[in-house]
Amino acid sequence: MNDEKQLWRKRWLSAICKLTSLELQKASWLDKANTTNPHWSFVEFNCCYFDDLGIDNDYEYQLKQEWITKNELDTIQPWHELLDRYTPPANDHYDVKAILFDKKWLSIIEEGVKVKNKLSKIISKEENEILLEEIDHTQYL
Repeated sequence: MNDEKQLWRKRWLSAICKLTSLELQKASWLDKANTTNPHWSFVEFNCCYFDDLGIDNDYEYQLKQEWITKNELDTIQPWHELLDRYTPPANDHYDVKAILFDKKWLSIIEEGVKVKNKLSKIISKEENEILLEEIDHTQYL
């Protein structure tokens, strides 16, 4: 696997991991000590997935480059679409408490966990370690 593909996949799987972990989101988004690192926020979790990975065209480029397989895309697509259409309560992307208790957000996480479990069965053991990692955000503050 070339370096560019490997780096993209690592960042992709890590973003999925973060966006499907309610525990991590509660711990990091509500952490009052987290005032110096904006990475640990709802906005940045979404930016890491959509913007940093360049998937604004529904993975068109990544599929063409063979960075993601058709099977992987088919697996993640339902969750991806839910995430893409999500609007926080009162359209406030910084009201993390409202987001964390929003039934729509909770259902997206629930769907994401299902998709993550399906994806974990079709990727390598090494990639599974990234996808299923238990992240301690405090080591980055």
